[in-house]
Amino acid sequence: MPSTRSQTQAAIDFPRRKQPRTPVAPAGACRDATSNPTRVTLLPLSPGEKVLPLSPRKRLGDDNLCNIPQSLPCSPTKQSKKENELLSASHKGRCLFFSEQPTTESPGKRKNLVPSPLHKRQETPRSSERSRLIKEPVCNQLFKQESTCYQQAKSVLHTAVPDRLLAREKETDTIRRFLKEHVCGEKPGSLYISGAPGTGKTACLSRILQDFQNELPGSKTIVLNCMSLSSSQAVFPAIAEQMGQQGASKVAGRDLVRKLEKQLTAEGTPMIVLVLDEMDQLDSKGQDVLYTVFEWPWLIGSRLVLIGVANALDLTDRILARLQARPKCKPQLLNFPPYTKEQIASILQERLRQVSGDQVLDSTAVQFCARKVSAVSGDARKALDVCRRAIEIVELDVRSQTVLKPLPGCKSPTTSASVSPVPRRVGLPHISQVISDVYGDRMALGNGGTSDSFPLQQKILVCSLLLLARQLKAKEVTLGKLHEAYSRVCRQQQMAAVAHSECLSLATLLESRGILALKKAKEARLTKVSLKIEERDVEHALKDGVLVGNILAGGRL
Repeated sequence: MPSTRSQTQAAIDFPRRKQPRTPVAPAGACRDATSNPTRVTLLPLSPGEKVLPLSPRKRLGDDNLCNIPQSLPCSPTKQSKKENELLSASHKGRCLFFSEQPTTESPGKRKNLVPSPLHKRQETPRSSERSRLIKEPVCNQLFKQESTCYQQAKSVLHTAVPDRLLAREKETDTIRRFLKEHVCGEKPGSLYISGAPGTGKTACLSRILQDFQNELPGSKTIVLNCMSLSSSQAVFPAIAEQMGQQGASKVAGRDLVRKLEKQLTAEGTPMIVLVLDEMDQLDSKGQDVLYTVFEWPWLIGSRLVLIGVANALDLTDRILARLQARPKCKPQLLNFPPYTKEQIASILQERLRQVSGDQVLDSTAVQFCARKVSAVSGDARKALDVCRRAIEIVELDVRSQTVLKPLPGCKSPTTSASVSPVPRRVGLPHISQVISDVYGDRMALGNGGTSDSFPLQQKILVCSLLLLARQLKAKEVTLGKLHEAYSRVCRQQQMAAVAHSECLSLATLLESRGILALKKAKEARLTKVSLKIEERDVEHALKDGVLVGNILAGGRL
């Protein structure tokens, strides 16, 4: 029987480790395998087939299948036209949040990609067209804060030093002339700036000093807020520290004053501009601190220019009466009057014009706020606070009524309206609500009509202060004298009076209500107390009660 093995094919000898299971072979092949168990027989190949090396590295040219452009063997099957339409439709209907861009590719695109060892994947025209369809505008976004306009309006209604000061051109020119005359001319002098709170004293001075930094070469500026000092005598160590004296706090008071005077009059010392804000806090026994500070510019060879800022208009006349006897020590006076309604309205409108788009506040609301604030105090900061508070009320109301919804005019996730629309403007009722909370009848009862909001002991303390101020013909009284008057009123009405410590607590509560003003001192009994509202308003509010009305009607302590 002839052999079925090809005569041209060679046999490969290698050791056999395990007897594999082989399929059933022809009878001749079985006999040959049985006769030589250590040899493996290879079946013949067809003449058309070509033998390829087992390792891909040994394949050359076209034999290497990796260099032949063809579809990947694991590529998914091409989808039909209907399936592609359904897929793209599902992407278009997808809701994206926070301007999310679709990044996943369609599985059908991979059929159109050609792998190459030199280039990365390139999209075919068909796949790029499909990607443009997928990147259609998505208008369903989480609600973007429509309160952006409110935030911008609140940011411009700040109470910090503005870039431009309105309605204070005259006062600004006076301060500039004073600085040029005394600092640039190296001539010592003093200036006292007075005015009610919120009239722009500190803001004007701060802006001018910032502008004069380049115009005042070789000078030194020292700015101190006397409210931050623990006592009136603490102003001397603070000045010495700013002038470069080390260990000034350890030097005795009189010695430190002499060292400061020696340094201020020394030759070669640059001109020193000393600004004392809230100067009335330097009030002391005999007013020694204030007299000493005002006499410094007039020492022989002095290099000091003093600028004092306070609320009291008559501080130099009423408290520093001895300055009248020495005319050369008397400072130049500059008063900042309260803002008028036209000035406050112009300030508010100029600030709101900095916000692009529609105005958040109605013009009638601005005019109403200006009239009310100018009639009460003329405080520009209070007008800014009222408008900002009214904007916050409307903003909270809009936020509470707004739910998730598409933005108006949305055309793409990346493009949005440059200016957010104003959902609701701040009108006259909102301004009126805030003003009633700020300037309302602070002596009135609460909404419930009970007297718990304003206890009887606090009312008696206010009556005692009113009677004592009339008797002494003074706006400020010490807490010790006020407690004595309060105790006498309680004895007359056969009521129990609170102790001195509790009287200070009552005065602090009244200060938080905006009725009293307290000026702290080292000793509690020396704390100065004054009324912050008009006396006629206090009388009108307190005469409603029978007991308090009788106290005021008696008029005696």
